Amino acid sequence: MGFYKIAAAVLTWLFRSFLILAGLNYLYYGDVIAFILFLFTFILTLLPVMLEQLYKIELHWFVDLAVSFMVAMHMFGFYGAYLWFPFYDDFAHIMGSALVAVFGFALVYSSNYSGKIKISLPSMSFFTFIWTMAVGGVWEIIEFTWDNIVIFSHEYGFSQNSLLDTMTDLSLDAVAGICVALFCVFLVRRASKKALEGIFMPFACMIQHRKPVEKTVTASS
Repeated sequence: MGFYKIAAAVLTWLFRSFLILAGLNYLYYGDVIAFILFLFTFILTLLPVMLEQLYKIELHWFVDLAVSFMVAMHMFGFYGAYLWFPFYDDFAHIMGSALVAVFGFALVYSSNYSGKIKISLPSMSFFTFIWTMAVGGVWEIIEFTWDNIVIFSHEYGFSQNSLLDTMTDLSLDAVAGICVALFCVFLVRRASKKALEGIFMPFACMIQHRKPVEKTVTASS
């Protein structure tokens, strides 16, 4: 497992390095707004580290890698990939939606695990789907707002090209939500208790606002 942690850390900092270098490149050419956006997204990738320090926990290495990957992938599109590669927008969107779904499942499962709520696995999967669609809807509103801020739409193009683009994004949200919900239920039922503790214990500790304790993970049925 040590190898995976090291490889994940290297990849994570490669993604973060891209954000910094791309931001500095924009700043060099005088695009201050783009530099601020890349700086903000770089800080966003540090959120897992901040949470670890705040709650004195150790998140699974996948969390740090996934957040950095998702942010870097989206900003790589902003950097020009949406124009360079066909269907990059759809690929990035479904990957981002899948990650949102994973965190949604982690939230509800950890809440159940910590005793904050009592909910069955089928209900968790339904929540994961609804959560993914809700976040996707908010994202579409953000893109619509972005397009109607004159300075952004003039300088950086349009996030929403048409109704077809919006409905395609929401459809991808639905596909990602369903697939991730089913996969997470399968994972919880098949994974070992030790593996589940390594993934969900830190989230449960954040929900309970306390340090990790010894507890056996049980899956609701």
